[in-house]
Amino acid sequence: MKLRLPALKATSGELLHVDLLRFVASAGIVYHHSHEFFYDPQIRAEALSTAFGFTAFVDLFFVISGFIIAYIYSDKICSLKQFFRFMQRRVARLAPLHWLTLALSILLFWQGLKFGFHPKYTPSFEMKCIMDTAFLLHAVLPCHFNGQSLYFNGQSWSISIEMIMYLAFPFFVMLSIRRRHAPFVIGGIVLGGIFLDELTGGPSYLQAHPVLRALPSFLFGIGLYHCRSTLAAIPAPAAFLALMLIILIGVMSNGATADLVLVFVYLTATAAIAADMRGNPTNFVKKMAPLGQMTYSIYLWHGLFIMVVLNALGDQFLHLSGVPMIFLVGLCYSLIAAFSYLSFMFFETPARRWVDRLSLRSVLQALKLKRARVDPGFGTG
Repeated sequence: MKLRLPALKATSGELLHVDLLRFVASAGIVYHHSHEFFYDPQIRAEALSTAFGFTAFVDLFFVISGFIIAYIYSDKICSLKQFFRFMQRRVARLAPLHWLTLALSILLFWQGLKFGFHPKYTPSFEMKCIMDTAFLLHAVLPCHFNGQSLYFNGQSWSISIEMIMYLAFPFFVMLSIRRRHAPFVIGGIVLGGIFLDELTGGPSYLQAHPVLRALPSFLFGIGLYHCRSTLAAIPAPAAFLALMLIILIGVMSNGATADLVLVFVYLTATAAIAADMRGNPTNFVKKMAPLGQMTYSIYLWHGLFIMVVLNALGDQFLHLSGVPMIFLVGLCYSLIAAFSYLSFMFFETPARRWVDRLSLRSVLQALKLKRARVDPGFGTG
């Protein structure tokens, strides 16, 4: 008897290039957090520094998120009730897997430290830090440990920022209605301030406050939504996308400045959206685009697999290097892909649907029933 697993399917046929780009970005983040293991230990620091630009794939996520949220919800948040429904769907999309991976991260660190595992960075076990992370507040409420701001499953900082962008989204919509190019203008002002500070000796946008880092990219995505009809006129957008993606990976791999990398991040996102607005995706894009559905699972699971398989097992326990370590990296990538698929199909999707179906009335009734069971006199007057 053959085991048949459900196939991945794109949510629609409208944004296939964007879906594929989401998957490429998630693969780029996995590479960013693991490519040091392709090198001998003595040159890993240099390799990390040279290819640090891969972290800008997170900014590509922010652009794509701004565009997709605007594409779906720009005309669907016209009342407080609709806004609450929008936020419920966003929580359903992000929170269940975040809570699961957070709990497993705490467990793995706790057990690993007991058995002598020495990670590069040790998150704080303080309850305040854990609760901030659980409620996706950790990107804006700093919690320092040993002089650093560190949290379990650290890449979830961008999920925290996503929730802030969602809360502000109705305001961005109102601005866009009055002034179509307002997202570009506001984003440009914020980014210009960051670049000016960098020129006077301040940090690059990669080290800026997380909200300030994400805001221009999210707004740029919203701006692209409002000029999507213009983007459809770009000739050969699919070829433009392929070219921009090649250049983007090239500049990320060769120590280019963060500012230059960001320029190509924006151009790559623009090309993908232009290709979708033009339509007529190739068979390759149609076949590969459903992989974009695993993006969130890949993003939240990969850090745990890299920590256990590569850092703990391969590096600290087996002391691998060279070909054996490269083989282990390949195995780790396969495990991330397989587990992300299973997570998306059998946890993330069912959990999202369950939270989507919840109503405020049903939650209040459940709480009332629970309290009545604890206190039989509750509700009797």
